[in-house]
Amino acid sequence: MANPVIAEKLASFNIEDFQPIVKRDLDLGAPLVPKAGNLVKVVTGMRRSGKSYRLFQEMERLHQSGISWNRICYFNFEDDRLGSITSSVGDEVLETFFAAHPEALREGSYLFFDELQEMHGWGAWLRRVVDSVKATIYVSGSSSKMLSSEIATEFRGRALDFELLPYSFREFVRSYNVIDSGRIGIGNRTGDDYSLEERLALQQAMKDYLTIGGFPAVQGLPIPQRIALLQSYAQRVVLRDVVERHNIARPRVASALARRALGSNGKQLSLRKVENDLRSVGLSTSRELLGDLLGYFEDAYLLFRVRELSMSLSERTTSLPKIYAIDPGLAAAVSSAATREDGQRLEEAVYLELRRRNIGLRRDGIASFHTREHAYEIDFVVGDALESETYELYQVTASMDDEMTVKRETRALWEMMSERDLNEGIIIVGDGAERDYEHNGSVIHQIPAWKWFLRG
Repeated sequence: MANPVIAEKLASFNIEDFQPIVKRDLDLGAPLVPKAGNLVKVVTGMRRSGKSYRLFQEMERLHQSGISWNRICYFNFEDDRLGSITSSVGDEVLETFFAAHPEALREGSYLFFDELQEMHGWGAWLRRVVDSVKATIYVSGSSSKMLSSEIATEFRGRALDFELLPYSFREFVRSYNVIDSGRIGIGNRTGDDYSLEERLALQQAMKDYLTIGGFPAVQGLPIPQRIALLQSYAQRVVLRDVVERHNIARPRVASALARRALGSNGKQLSLRKVENDLRSVGLSTSRELLGDLLGYFEDAYLLFRVRELSMSLSERTTSLPKIYAIDPGLAAAVSSAATREDGQRLEEAVYLELRRRNIGLRRDGIASFHTREHAYEIDFVVGDALESETYELYQVTASMDDEMTVKRETRALWEMMSERDLNEGIIIVGDGAERDYEHNGSVIHQIPAWKWFLRG
């Protein structure tokens, strides 16, 4: 007899219950024709960043292309009614679905497994399904239990992983078109011909985005509820994805470091100083533990570390990495009011957008850089030394409202462009007009933040 919980979950699933589905820009590629041995497409990211809805989007796409719903199976393994989830639960999901829809077994099925990491031994089970079932398979999972390194180990070149971050600014605008169609009418626009009304609306939307952030569930919430929900997200990652998973014996140290790191959003973080500060308030720790915790936070997508670029493969930098939170709204909610600087959150949002636009770059593909002559800092240098790519240079600033600011923000770009024989740089400005600066045949493009983000 079929497990009644499994049967009920399969029978009751209706895509209409999850409408509206905000279109996400993460491209999963063309759907594969169902067959045994197919590549598995795995969507990873921090909890509550919208992985399930990205699967729903793909399911809608399949249905609109002519695939019957009877050939599409969706199952979420994060359900306490299932008890301890083993491979036998997964087997029963497939048996129940194929019993109800035998045509899916004959013609080939499209299987969507949500939060599969809840299954003990998920890798071995999924490999068996891949080898034995005529199917196209999509999987989502919490990044802390389904890391890119673990996917590579489990599938040895038979899976593609896709990183989903919270809403980009483009998706943020699009979500409000869905929620409130009267607010901004250009969520899917690609041109630059904006009216004055649209420009003013988008400038305000950019400010809202840096405060609210891109987690789908917080959109439209009153401020106290939004802050409380975002704080609970951070706490859940620390406690469940770090402390519990890695058996951390000092959970208070982990929580304190997370608050400190997120409060350092857009800045360098000295573990030596953190260690001394924690010891001064009675929390015994070590730099080794703090370093391990930062790595666990990064694995769980709570934050990212950006290191200084080495222009030569033989060079090693000893500078401290800069910390960027997973989302500007989460950083604002967790940090104290004194550290909520617009410039830092804009810089963080730019980093996250560069990460979205440069899928597949190596670890240091997005880095900071200091020029050799005057040690001026470039916020972001994007490129791959091993691929001999031309580097893209980005400065980020809240405003360009006077000549001193212009000089300060452009001098690092001019110096690096001269040192590295580059002829183009970009300044992304929170509050400022679009303009170009030219010097000795090189050009720096100044672009308002809202416009740069929307260009995608």
